[in-house]
Amino acid sequence: MQERRSTAPTLSAKVAEWMTGFPLDTVPADVLENTKLRILDVVGVMIASSRLDVVSAARRSVAESDGGQGSAFSVTDAAPTTPASAAFINGVMSAVLEFDDTHIESNIHPTGVVLSALLPECERLGLSGKNLLHAALIGSELLCRLGLVSPVRMHEVGFHPSSVYGVFGAAWGLAHLRRLSVEQTVHAIGTAASLSAGSIASFEDGTSTKTLHIGMAASSAIRAVALANQGISGPYPVFEGKFGWFKSYFQSKPEFRFSALTDELGERWEVLNIASKAHPCAYTMIPFIAAAIELRDAHGVKPEDVDVIYCDIMPRSFATVCEPVEEKRRPRTSWHGRISLQHTVAEALVLGRMDKDAYAPENLVNPLINAMADKVIHRPDLVAAHDISRSRATVSVRLKDGRELSHTIEDMPGTRRNPVAREGYLQKFRANVRGVISDAAGQELATALLNLEEAEDIGALFRGLRG
Repeated sequence: MQERRSTAPTLSAKVAEWMTGFPLDTVPADVLENTKLRILDVVGVMIASSRLDVVSAARRSVAESDGGQGSAFSVTDAAPTTPASAAFINGVMSAVLEFDDTHIESNIHPTGVVLSALLPECERLGLSGKNLLHAALIGSELLCRLGLVSPVRMHEVGFHPSSVYGVFGAAWGLAHLRRLSVEQTVHAIGTAASLSAGSIASFEDGTSTKTLHIGMAASSAIRAVALANQGISGPYPVFEGKFGWFKSYFQSKPEFRFSALTDELGERWEVLNIASKAHPCAYTMIPFIAAAIELRDAHGVKPEDVDVIYCDIMPRSFATVCEPVEEKRRPRTSWHGRISLQHTVAEALVLGRMDKDAYAPENLVNPLINAMADKVIHRPDLVAAHDISRSRATVSVRLKDGRELSHTIEDMPGTRRNPVAREGYLQKFRANVRGVISDAAGQELATALLNLEEAEDIGALFRGLRG
């Protein structure tokens, strides 16, 4: 039975009308390049994490729940599964290392959740690289914009933004990929609102659930789009209505900026404000790593010479990465360390590197790193607090001989104000896939992803990785 459609144009309908008629050939070259580099980046992260214990456990859970049946594949697995399960495994691989990109102002990790849902569907349907590129751009652009609607950050009300927002971005990308109508797209997004979830309770004890969020959101997007494709309806005023998603999730009445989702769509590209991560941790700490390593290398700072380490950080980050201090100085798990300012700065100063092997179990109990973490003191940075679109950090080290060394990063590498060139993305990709696939296979995949418009069959790019 067809439900009667509201006559008022809703926010979701406006977005659906735009995306269903937006051609790829009008997209500026720098935006296309940005999208291809982000896809390259996240695929490399997925491969890097593919052998981790959490990912293996996620695979076993999928086999248990769906019986290992299906016609879709995750990026690195030869066993077929359902599209939703493949999206789930991809999402876990994209997120478990905290190495995926970030839209700084909203705190959302956009590319991982969108790409995790799109890849198995592209392969299952035999779609091209151009189809993937178009859908990934639309999904990530709309996801970033959605994250700008509320002035309140999701972390502040107990939710993981990449998860609760992410289901919408992935659903938009999938709706475009599967050529849903405007009406069907509105239904899919309406349904996605009831599949939107992601508690940050794991921030407190370092348990694994948070590392699964991107997979859960990508999987839920597959289901929302499938339901809409089968005629299941979803609410039209899902964002701005009387019982709209924003009112429900924030339980307050800030000035929601709904126009942020639709203003200058296709003219001003928010994806250009997505930053690749140079290190595998919460993006908030990446400039602190850069500052700490700069001090270490420039001045030959040694652990035994350090008296106190001051880190100036925006106060709104205290609750997530700085406090409680005792907990942050001794993170319980690898993931727990990735959201600890104290441990992160200490490991960077002691080891001088923070790559895919950072936060190893032995590093969490390393006496030199632990002793250094005990010396880290966080202080409010009011300059950083004034402009949340930037990623500023100041690290000051007071040595036992009385000298004080200080270094400030105004914008972390990878941001629009401090961009990373194509070669930087390639270096990160090579480092991430090294030891997992051969150098030759890595180079072949990188070349194909950077020339995505020419790929006739997305599945062909990944089948060789699956043994």
